[in-house]
Amino acid sequence: MATPPYTELDVVELLGESGRWPAGTVGTVIEASDAAALIEVADERGHAIDFVSVPHHTLASADADATRAAS
Repeated sequence: MATPPYTELDVVELLGESGRWPAGTVGTVIEASDAAALIEVADERGHAIDFVSVPHHTLASADADATRAAS
């Protein structure tokens, strides 16, 4: 079994819209399989407000912002 691209506690950004969440929404991976990740979206106080399951290819590391902006 291959390791998923994103694993638990990785902070990620949605590359496209997912449900009510627009591209650019940042969340935390709370569970990951080979194909998808369950992302927790939290409010400014850190309280969970939603959970979305999305394929790995629709995510980017939140740390990648600087790299994408520079390219």
